[in-house]
Amino acid sequence: MLRRIRGTRPLQIGVIALLVTCVAQVFYWVVEEAAHTGEVRDTMAAEYASGLPVAELLLGFGVAPAEVAALMPHLDILGGAPEVAREDLASLTSARVRRLNRYGAEGTFFLVALLASMGIVAQALRQRAELLRRQENFIAAVSHEFKSPLASIKLAAETLLIREPDAYSTRRMADRMVNDVDRLEIMVSNTLDASRITEGRLVLDPAPIELSHAIDAVLGLGACRAHIQGVEVTSSVAPGFFAYCDSRALEIVIRNLVSNAVKSVTQAGGGKVRVHAEREGRGVRIDVIDDGVGFHQREAKKLFEKFYRPGDELRRRTKGSGLGLFIVLRFVEESGGRISANSPGEGGGAVFSVWLPGAEGEAA
Repeated sequence: MLRRIRGTRPLQIGVIALLVTCVAQVFYWVVEEAAHTGEVRDTMAAEYASGLPVAELLLGFGVAPAEVAALMPHLDILGGAPEVAREDLASLTSARVRRLNRYGAEGTFFLVALLASMGIVAQALRQRAELLRRQENFIAAVSHEFKSPLASIKLAAETLLIREPDAYSTRRMADRMVNDVDRLEIMVSNTLDASRITEGRLVLDPAPIELSHAIDAVLGLGACRAHIQGVEVTSSVAPGFFAYCDSRALEIVIRNLVSNAVKSVTQAGGGKVRVHAEREGRGVRIDVIDDGVGFHQREAKKLFEKFYRPGDELRRRTKGSGLGLFIVLRFVEESGGRISANSPGEGGGAVFSVWLPGAEGEAA
């Protein structure tokens, strides 16, 4: 992943060289300190032992062992013969071990901190590489989303200028032009909404909204266009369910979810998209169910990330920019709700469920 970012190879080599240098430095510190503390211990033990001849001389002159021990506290007089106190030798060894343990702990902490810092940097680079990949996909998708409808509109307009088609052909070209303009409008709207969300300029005006009317209004003409593509879009939302949210936010959420479902079903060769709503606790749940291509469940959360679209943009058969579900997630969260995506796997369809607060005072 890091290799996808240009110019990262020298950085990787530098990081590895730094890590090797730091490990070698810590090893050198520990070895050097071991040698130094060993030398100090041996020097102190030799200094203690240097008093043995003097002690033996004093004892030979008849000085009491207790007086000799008082004069030379690092010596023990056992059986009339002086020797270096074992407790003092043990204390020297213990002091050396404590110092080595401290150096080892400090060196280990230093290496762990260094590795953690490198891990953070590596993670940041991986995220940057992934973001760059998604941005490249987004640019390719936007270019396609703009180029295709513009070319279609231009072709229809040129056809109308060159000749006067019959009423049926004119109607077909007009419908196509309207569809292409709608695609452009949705693309521009999603881009602007994503920009407002990213910059924190999203402002919502929540109010009680009757779901059956709002969802039917969103489906409307879209259901007819989906039918032409071999996709049947149905709604089973009973009247009387009210959600407390922004009307435009709800429209964008339903529109994007249904649009994604239609694309998925179209790619699968046809099928159904069903929109269902029911009361759940003090809120409402809206399900958008499709018979489309589905996805691996491990990708469920990634689907709502900005610019995320599985696969390579240049080989993709479905349209889109990777902004729709990101916008849906943020609108739902800003409305005080939550959303989930579930699929049994590729080819098994998908279910997108949205939970929104219910309107106060509305009867079930």
